[in-house]
Amino acid sequence: MIAGLIVSAVLVAQAPSPAATPTPVVVDVVISAGHEGRPESCPRFPRHKCNLGAPGERQWTPVVADAATRILRAHGITVARLPADFDGTYDVGAAVFIHFDGNDTPCSTGASIGYHRESDKPAAAAWHAIYARYFPYAFMPDDFTTNLRDYYGFRQVRAADGALVIELGEVTCPRERAWLAPRLEWEGALIAYYLSQRIGKGEVPDPGPFLK
Repeated sequence: MIAGLIVSAVLVAQAPSPAATPTPVVVDVVISAGHEGRPESCPRFPRHKCNLGAPGERQWTPVVADAATRILRAHGITVARLPADFDGTYDVGAAVFIHFDGNDTPCSTGASIGYHRESDKPAAAAWHAIYARYFPYAFMPDDFTTNLRDYYGFRQVRAADGALVIELGEVTCPRERAWLAPRLEWEGALIAYYLSQRIGKGEVPDPGPFLK
């Protein structure tokens, strides 16, 4: 009996403890630049499709994301500025995953918004209202592709006030690309304003219309 108890005690002592759940990073907002860091990051994240984006998209999304991040941090808002592929999970006020669209049929899409939860629909409507003041081309219906609705990054973010994929226009459309090209940092400023409004912190000013 005693020997049995000793063996049981040894087995209990040697049993592996359950893996601890990583503690989420808590910040005000997450900003991710679509496709940034690829293809170098792809081997580390084999469950993600190694999508390199539309032509020029990998070069543009970091410019927009960095501009938004600089402005938000200058106004006292904490930002997790992330590439396309990242480790860990995040508890935030709001999250945006910045992209541009591309299409085999040029000029057939435009700007768009994706979200997975119905509760994020007001956040999408708020961004649409802001961006539509300035963007002169088509706005596609929300979640018009499954890639928008089921975006992989949503699994790693818990956002109280909305987690969105925002596609800022179609870079395979020459007229949209020409409109977007000089406005990348302005787009970042507009996103910073939107996020500040969304979480009710920082009082980031509306940049207004783009001025050359």
